[in-house]
Amino acid sequence: MDKVTGDFDFLNGYFDVHHRTLKRALAGCDEWLEYDGTTSARTYFDGQISIDEMRFPTKGTYGLSLRVFDPVGKQWSIWWVNSTTMELYPPVHGRWAADGSRCRLVGEDTHEGRPILCSYEWSDLTEETAHWEQAYSEDGGDTWETNWTMDFTRRPSPPPALDVPKVTDDFDFLIGRWSFHNRRRRPVLGEPFTWYEHDATMQATTYFDGAISFDEGWFPSEGFRGATFRLYNPESRTWSIHWINSTRGQLETPVIGSFTNGTGTFEGPDIWDGQPIDVRFLWTPGTDKAAWEQAFSTDNGQSWTTNWYMEHTRLEE
Repeated sequence: MDKVTGDFDFLNGYFDVHHRTLKRALAGCDEWLEYDGTTSARTYFDGQISIDEMRFPTKGTYGLSLRVFDPVGKQWSIWWVNSTTMELYPPVHGRWAADGSRCRLVGEDTHEGRPILCSYEWSDLTEETAHWEQAYSEDGGDTWETNWTMDFTRRPSPPPALDVPKVTDDFDFLIGRWSFHNRRRRPVLGEPFTWYEHDATMQATTYFDGAISFDEGWFPSEGFRGATFRLYNPESRTWSIHWINSTRGQLETPVIGSFTNGTGTFEGPDIWDGQPIDVRFLWTPGTDKAAWEQAFSTDNGQSWTTNWYMEHTRLEE
């Protein structure tokens, strides 16, 4: 497949990061807190997805940015995850300047219960350094207050792991390379239907010591790539699972659930061809073999129509 974008390729690899954050944002505070961290970043979908994992040794926490490029709207959406909350922050959206010198993204958020705007801006890029800023606005974007800056300096080797407790290993079984056989129902709902079969491959990894799982799949006969972003909530002990299709470049509505007695069940509402449906994923883990299936329901979960099976076989690294 042709490369869609290389906007965030500059971030691939390892960096030392110097942070400056306001002690109290949007409070007229002029006291800055400074600390150091590291980041590891790589791209997927030939640059269309960018993920970096930040490590804050003095705080004992992680941070992660998920960046997804929409090939239709020609813009980026960026979500932030902090390991202390394990929630996706509201996204910011934007694009790079035509000359590639900077990128500014803006989105809606809340601060202490008040609606605000939040912006991210990348600038001052070189082969070895980069600068990033976050700012808030309480007046619809007329004025902005910068509350967080980061200066990146490339490092030659991976940063050390943080000594933090591991909260889950649910999707560790998926780490590595797999081939999988797809069996898909056409149409996904309704009669009559046929089964369509094709093969694909995928590569899976984890972040936050297993609390975030990500895989990238290649579907050569279908003309697209697919990725799955899984986020674990340690309080509810559930996973939120989002699908990303390379042709749309969006974080799809999640299914939510957990593993019980060796099977993972994840469900959530969605829309299919304008019709409200419920979606269910079922995962059967395994060391060398694993299975996944998807089903739709049009009657609030009373009955289910399975429309996609995947049978996974591990490949040698």
